[in-house]
Amino acid sequence: ENSRDAIFAALRRREVYATSGPRISLRFFGGSKLPADLCEQAAPIAAADSLASPMGSTISGDTAPFFFVKAEQDPGVEGKPGLPLQQIQIVKVWRDASGAHQEQTFTVAGSAQSDAAVDTGSCLTSGSGAESLCAVWQDPGYDTTESALYYARVLENPSCRWSTRQCANFAPSERPARCDDGSVPETVQQRAWSSPIWVRPS
Repeated sequence: ENSRDAIFAALRRREVYATSGPRISLRFFGGSKLPADLCEQAAPIAAADSLASPMGSTISGDTAPFFFVKAEQDPGVEGKPGLPLQQIQIVKVWRDASGAHQEQTFTVAGSAQSDAAVDTGSCLTSGSGAESLCAVWQDPGYDTTESALYYARVLENPSCRWSTRQCANFAPSERPARCDDGSVPETVQQRAWSSPIWVRPS
């Protein structure tokens, strides 16, 4: 709930997520009892909350856990709607037998190959996207002897970077060199990312 006590309690148990600016909402759970059809159920968040552990938790890894992730786009404000979502990724991080850091990214909902685009001259966006995305996923390469962490990452459709919008306000004779020399990306994909869920073999 949106109260001081509830917010600080969530911070203490690490049940929190961040965004790069947009008000994307993100929920992420892990556990062995999550059903494959959870996204189709009438109240998936309530079901996940009763069957699994939320982001920020440490769970047993004796068997390959399932992960439930659900995201909704920024609703925006009057006259300026939020952008649709392009994809949800789950990022796995672990150390291999030699102690080297390893990382692998899985797209679990949506697609990086969508037709979403942005006109950098006008900053108008186009193409398909989703108001919400949801998935139940299990790591196909899970190792019961290995500790790992998993976190969810949500990507919006591409949009103009703030500097692109700024450059559009300059008269042609006054445009700084950085506006046209390719040193600064013209577009960005805003995002949200969850606290991890740590998986530990017992």
